[in-house]
Amino acid sequence: MRGRTTRERTIRRGRPRTRAGRAAATAVVGTAAAVLLLTGCSAFGGDDALPEPTRQTSVDGSAQTPQPDPTLSTEQVQSDPVVPEGTVVAETDAVSKSGETSIHVRVVARDDGRFDAELSDFRTTNPQPLTIEFRRTAEYGDYWDNAAVGSTTWEPPADAPTSVSLYSAGNRPDWLRDVVLVVAPKQGGDSDTRPSVGSVLAVGALDWKIPNPYPDIHITVGKDRPGAYGYVFDEHGTHFDGHGTPSTYQVAHGDDQTTVAKRFGITIAELRWLNPTMQVQDNGWIYEDTTLNLDPAAR
Repeated sequence: MRGRTTRERTIRRGRPRTRAGRAAATAVVGTAAAVLLLTGCSAFGGDDALPEPTRQTSVDGSAQTPQPDPTLSTEQVQSDPVVPEGTVVAETDAVSKSGETSIHVRVVARDDGRFDAELSDFRTTNPQPLTIEFRRTAEYGDYWDNAAVGSTTWEPPADAPTSVSLYSAGNRPDWLRDVVLVVAPKQGGDSDTRPSVGSVLAVGALDWKIPNPYPDIHITVGKDRPGAYGYVFDEHGTHFDGHGTPSTYQVAHGDDQTTVAKRFGITIAELRWLNPTMQVQDNGWIYEDTTLNLDPAAR
């Protein structure tokens, strides 16, 4: 697979929509406090209007605005250590097609539940600026990936780094399947003379040894509802009709992680495990038009 490919895409944050006739109601009330209530804006600043569903009307006729569970935060879901400190959970060699450039990589557990990559035995017959990155998937010749983790660049005569932090990948970074070396530009720029800049030179597949926390996870597709109005798609990319396998979910405006998890019969922790790069706002709302993964095998 070429280019910047992930199972999840955050397109943009949907701006809150106003209800019809709101301006007229505001003019009648005429007080600052009422304006705040009618527009949904916070009295403490910011634009936190309650979401208005953009999909079909709720099948149960409920007009209740979803309220995310404030007791469940992203950090609570992702903070528990999964293996003891010092455990090697993945190891590989990232090697170029020619075999002339390579680096050895070991991923080791830290004392805070996150992971570092230890780098060693770097060798090359063509000294040049390189960037090491951890990606969901990669092939020789792929180009820049803005979703890569642990990106670190060095340029001769400097030595290759000996470690890279994978902190941002969470406490279960096994969704990162490949480590790569990317040809980097020289300081001052040289892309015109080095057309390989930005392309993957070396690839190494990561064989993870992190236990699966949810070996029996099962997705059941429930009806849409306030907080989970999005569309479900099957493995062929068509709307799920009860047949086949639910594969992805397109987030609607106002969807929150609590209700989306309930719609599919799983917990928030399971939803976040299925979607390790899912971006959630402080109030629990998921960014509109995000494509969520529902298939454990495609995590």
